[in-house]
Amino acid sequence: MPYFPSPTPGPSVSIYYIDESPPSSTPTHTCLLIPGITCDLSDWSWQVPFLLSKGFRVITPDPRGQGRSSAPPTAVDEGIYTPENLSSDLSALLAHLDITSNVIVIGHSLGTCTSVHLAATNPDLVVGLVLLDPLHSMSSATCDELFSDPATTMQNLMVSFAAKGLVPIPPLGPEWDWHTTWIQRRGMAMDPSSIGAMTYACWTNKNGLGRKEVAMELSKGAKAKRLTLGCSEYWVGTDREMGVETVTVEGVGHWFHHVKAQETNKILEGWLEREGFC
Repeated sequence: MPYFPSPTPGPSVSIYYIDESPPSSTPTHTCLLIPGITCDLSDWSWQVPFLLSKGFRVITPDPRGQGRSSAPPTAVDEGIYTPENLSSDLSALLAHLDITSNVIVIGHSLGTCTSVHLAATNPDLVVGLVLLDPLHSMSSATCDELFSDPATTMQNLMVSFAAKGLVPIPPLGPEWDWHTTWIQRRGMAMDPSSIGAMTYACWTNKNGLGRKEVAMELSKGAKAKRLTLGCSEYWVGTDREMGVETVTVEGVGHWFHHVKAQETNKILEGWLEREGFC
C-alpha cells in the first residue's frame, strides 16, 4: 500500500494515499482531495470517478491522524495536528510524486483549513481551490468566547454547528441510515487526542485558520481560482465577502457531496470548464 514518510518536523508520520489517473489520457491537472476531521479518503468516493472521467489525475490522502495514516498521541496544544503541518505533509507528498504545478485542491469541513493554507503558501503550485462547507465563518471574538477552554471546545463546537445547520444531518430516510452509522463509527475509531488537537489548532489557537479574520488574511496569498459550496448560506458567507463564487446545496446537511453527489458534481463540472481546467 502507498505510504509516504512525511518530512514535516516532529513525530514520525506516514501518510496513506491513493494516486489515480484516467487510463486513456495524460492529465494536465491534478486534483488533491482533503477530507474533514474524523473522515478519510473514502469520503471522496462520490467525486473520484467523476473527476477521473473529466481527465484529471486524482490524489486522495488520509491526513495525519485520520484513516490509515499515522496518528501520534498528543496534548491538545502540542502543535502536531495544525493545518500548517497537514499542509506541509501534503505539499511534500505532491513533490514526492513530481507534481509541481496545475493542482486543484478540493477540501471539505476541517480539511478546508489545510486547503486554504496549502493554496496560500504554494501560489505557483495551486491553481484552483474548491471549499465545501469551509469552517472559517466564526469571528475571533466568537472563538474566544466559545473555545478558550480546551475541555469544552468540542461540546461548544457541536452546539454552535448545530445552531447554524451544519450538524446533525437532517433525516434522509432509511436508505441513508448506513451513512449516518458510517460517519459516526469513523469518528469513534479516531484517537480523541488527535481530535482535540485539531479543534484546538483551528479555533482555540489565536492564529487558528478556523477563525474568520485569520483565514481571510491568509487567503490574500492565494492566486488560485476559487469556488465555495455550502450546505447553507451561513457557511459560504465569509468567502462571498472575499468575492469568491459561492453556491449552496441545501436540505441534506454537511455531507451534501455524498447525498446530492450528482448535483455537486454538476456544479464542479461547470466551474472546472469555465475556468479552463478541463
